[in-house]
Amino acid sequence: MNRIIITRADEVLQTLQSRTADQSPIRAVLSIEHPGAAADVKGAAPRIADHGHAGVPQKILAFWDAEQVVHQGPDLEQVSDGLAFVMEQLAANDNGDVLIHCHAGKSRSVAMALGVLSLLKPHADEKELIDDLLAIRPIAAPNIIVVEMVDALTGRDGKLLKAVEDHPVLTAQRIDTEARRQNMLKNNPEMLKKLHPEKFFKP
Repeated sequence: MNRIIITRADEVLQTLQSRTADQSPIRAVLSIEHPGAAADVKGAAPRIADHGHAGVPQKILAFWDAEQVVHQGPDLEQVSDGLAFVMEQLAANDNGDVLIHCHAGKSRSVAMALGVLSLLKPHADEKELIDDLLAIRPIAAPNIIVVEMVDALTGRDGKLLKAVEDHPVLTAQRIDTEARRQNMLKNNPEMLKKLHPEKFFKP
């Protein structure tokens, strides 16, 4: 059993509630939100302690879902901290799952989950890890920068990164996700300024 659940941000509270009486409850939540997002607005992670789940540990990371270098993009220190948090929670709780989410539950969160799977199954080959990921989250389109980071952090020597880049299902879903990102930026100049403030700097 992989013991990982991946959801969208707007599914977190419902998932926590539905699993509280289950034999395999949610033991911890790793959240990835947009940098600077105010609580309870689009792009922010739900603060689960404010909704009756104070006993469930939650760690919140904040970086943009971008596959190019951007201001406050994927961050190696945060990715490392996120992996450590999930592994600590899994080690501390034999019964229960860890929920990982980002805004859409398909890019940043699934890349983090792939890193967790790599640590949980250090001797598994990369194809098996991707199969496990797709079984957990069929819509997976892992953020390739985060994948590169988890590859390095879990000692895969580039093999996990290459396996993701070469995988036809993940590639198709990453292409679709990137097209959606670019369309969103085209229609949201304020977001473009947040990701690339250097382009708008005026001395």
